[in-house]
Amino acid sequence: MSKITYTVTVDRGNKSWYLNDKRHREDGPAIENSNGNKSWYLNGKRHREDGPAVENSNGYKAWYINGKRHREDGPAVEYSNGDKYWYLRGKEYTESAWKANTQPPKDLTVAELEELLGYKIKIIK
Repeated sequence: MSKITYTVTVDRGNKSWYLNDKRHREDGPAIENSNGNKSWYLNGKRHREDGPAVENSNGYKAWYINGKRHREDGPAVEYSNGDKYWYLRGKEYTESAWKANTQPPKDLTVAELEELLGYKIKIIK
């Protein structure tokens, strides 16, 4: 395994990691600000696979993959006031459209379907 050599800049307590003149860090955030804000980058693009790529001290969080807002297990943007926004591959969705694109269809029996609908149904072949 080859060793990666980063260029690290420090300006007024804010740290940034670079590789080949692009923000890049594989073992932590590529930007750590003195106010507690953190951002993860790979090859100059916001990117993190195991959590939000942006974590701000005010509670704001945003998930990115290869520079695009993306999250398959919840909203890709969360604000501290509770506002949430859903994205897949950079495209914004409503919560219901996001669920339709990320959640597999459910197998239901006729009885389960009737219970959900609140009335009897008849299957026609």
